[in-house]
Amino acid sequence: MTIKAKKRLVIVLSIVLVLIIGVFAGVNLYADSLLNRMGRTDAFNNDDVYSYESNRNVDNIALLGIDADEGSGARSDVMKIISLDFDNGKIKISSIQRDNIVYQPLMDRYEKLNHAYWRSGVQGTLSSINYNFDLDVTQYVLFDFDSVEEIVDILGGVDIELSASEAGYLGLGSAGTYHLDGAQTLSFSRIRSVDSDYERMSRQNRVIDALISSLKDRSPIDLLNIVDDVLPYIETNLSNGAIKSYVTRLLGFDLSNIEQYQFPKDGYESQLTSLTLYGYSPQYVLKDFSGEVESLHRFIYGEDDDYTASERVLKVEEDILDLAGY
Repeated sequence: MTIKAKKRLVIVLSIVLVLIIGVFAGVNLYADSLLNRMGRTDAFNNDDVYSYESNRNVDNIALLGIDADEGSGARSDVMKIISLDFDNGKIKISSIQRDNIVYQPLMDRYEKLNHAYWRSGVQGTLSSINYNFDLDVTQYVLFDFDSVEEIVDILGGVDIELSASEAGYLGLGSAGTYHLDGAQTLSFSRIRSVDSDYERMSRQNRVIDALISSLKDRSPIDLLNIVDDVLPYIETNLSNGAIKSYVTRLLGFDLSNIEQYQFPKDGYESQLTSLTLYGYSPQYVLKDFSGEVESLHRFIYGEDDDYTASERVLKVEEDILDLAGY
């Protein structure tokens, strides 16, 4: 190759490199401009709260749904742990029952879990989750229930299969699959009179599944427009860099098979009794609190995880049973 040809090749490669860098920078700036539409707060302070150190490549993120329609301030009525299992390419969702009695370290007393947000905000909620369940959650995504209505309407509605009692509650007639708008979806996710609060958790999971399903066949342009419209309804302490890293790493995940779990695993059958504390009921006492925590860990970290309940969890269990008179 002549010197002149080499110079031309260098020039062409330089131009291509500049174009690649320019495109990447442009995409990166656009992604940042989208992500900056979310509400942002300071990172969670985990200095004084126990964290479980697993050797598994799993990141846990709390998904909190806040309901201010309670008459006495906002509570975290939806509490889910989104577990990103990078070893196995899976997403797992654990739903935590809101009325379980737990120790709340920022208040130094026992009370139902969803009161942690009411008393101490996100810090109180994550502190309580980590303390009682031996977890390591410092990242969160938060939405309020009113935003569910807005998000579903942005998507053009969602398809959800309803039982006869659920359809009747919504005034839709018989059992079947219905295309629900935002107001109907919000009402559906709040149903608690036709069965139990555990079924209510299941309905919230079905809403999440419906939201994911509604996005599967969208074009990239359509998805960008949806993201642009939805993000202002979300609050998080995840940085733009962390979110972009997760999105890149999740490309190899099986998003069609999201595993779900509820704590406690057997619903009302897991309960020993319920109490009224500080004038609020029900507040559930579990038959086997430490065993439930161990089952939660096996779901998140794998059946072969060798976790056993810590002394802290055993003390929480003992104190709760003592409160209940056992």
